[in-house]
Amino acid sequence: MTRIGIFDSGLGGLTVLRELIKTNKASYFYFGDTLRVPYGGREKEEIISFAEDIVDYLENYNIDYYIIACNTISVLATDILKEKYNKDFIPITDMGLRASLACDGDFLVLGTKTTVNSHFYKNNIEKLKDAKVYEVAATKLVDLIESGTLDEENLKFYLDDYLQIANEKKIPNIILACTHYPIIRDSIEKRLTYKANIIDPASYASKFLKSDDENLDINIFMSKKTTATENLIGKILSSPYKLTYTEEV
Repeated sequence: MTRIGIFDSGLGGLTVLRELIKTNKASYFYFGDTLRVPYGGREKEEIISFAEDIVDYLENYNIDYYIIACNTISVLATDILKEKYNKDFIPITDMGLRASLACDGDFLVLGTKTTVNSHFYKNNIEKLKDAKVYEVAATKLVDLIESGTLDEENLKFYLDDYLQIANEKKIPNIILACTHYPIIRDSIEKRLTYKANIIDPASYASKFLKSDDENLDINIFMSKKTTATENLIGKILSSPYKLTYTEEV
């Protein structure tokens, strides 16, 4: 079977895995770094070190290629990981960019502080399209999602702030530039005062990647057991999976 490694700063990358298994049967090995989440806002060298720790762990499973589900890792560490491990690493940001280029109108990038500060989407989209790209660092959302509580009042408060510019300008396209955000996609749509085109890079990835395997095998590794872990995994994934907690990273 094709052995695909997927990794993220925490639970968010499971939204990427969820989309991939809809169209691609394979043997998946997912690592979520729930011990050290969130990554957004950390120093570049620290994030690269964390990414290398995760790949070192997953290399024990003879991975054929990797999908970097974390936007923060994607914008900071992709080239370094490719050179160090001499394997294919597909960054989720590339999938988001490809999906965005097929859309008309301006864009709002909703992401972590690190992803927004990299200006990856803004620089590339504005270079390739006649469009304006707005950026908002939604710094509190990952913490709220990883807490497992998702208090609706808190969520509304922060979303109204982060989506203010979208509602003011009626920005046609909103890029979910963090894999955690599809978990609260319904809440995001409810706080918008208009109908926007929500771009989830994982949906594009599921169509872009192709596997001819006949069986599906899902292995999930988390670096820390949290209140949210098993509750959210069950809500995100409908397929059977094997879950292992490890602090080896």
